[in-house]
Amino acid sequence: MRIISYNTRGSLGMDDKRNTLRVSETLRPLCADVICFQEIHSRLPWSGKEDQPDVLSRQLGRRFYFHNCVQFGFGQYGIGIATRLPVEEVHHHPLPGGKEARGALELRLRNCAEIGKVSIFCTHWGLSEEERGLQAEALAEQIRLGPHPVIICGDFNEGPEGAAVTKLRTLAKLQDCAITPEPTYPADNPNVRIDYILCSEALICRQYETVYSLASDHLPIVADIETK
Repeated sequence: MRIISYNTRGSLGMDDKRNTLRVSETLRPLCADVICFQEIHSRLPWSGKEDQPDVLSRQLGRRFYFHNCVQFGFGQYGIGIATRLPVEEVHHHPLPGGKEARGALELRLRNCAEIGKVSIFCTHWGLSEEERGLQAEALAEQIRLGPHPVIICGDFNEGPEGAAVTKLRTLAKLQDCAITPEPTYPADNPNVRIDYILCSEALICRQYETVYSLASDHLPIVADIETK
């Protein structure tokens, strides 16, 4: 199964222009089964009231599942997962937050050729170390309660040696899919890795790639994952 994690910054590129088509054109050639998005806008005034979940669904030819984290009038801001694989269940998990509400979106998939049943989590953690620690604990608990192997995608807002990332990996028994770790932020001069794809120890990552693109201030990451 091929999976992508990408913080699209509401489709705001490094040139400070919003262009959702540019995001889709970056992702489409990668032929992913599942794409996890952070910073998705739905009808927000500052992004032209564009319904990005609907636009991305049509442009990528995949069903889009949206998790609203913050409500602004009629507009919404959150995370999402687009997939062409059959979805068995959808779960929305609120996470402890600081000034900004945070969450995790979980899709339980069935009949994934290389894996069988698997749970995909997409999340975007907070800016303070304290709230990230609480979010790691809450997410690990949801992972432990689930019935399937898991793949976790997200912008964790800290490096791989960070306390919260370490806590999540330890509590939930996860491995980092980054075979060849490369920085993911900022896109025009990446110097830190804050975007991740993690997976259960029952799974294995066969290929991992960081993709160059200026469609956002983060770089998308891609992993090919299967059962050991």
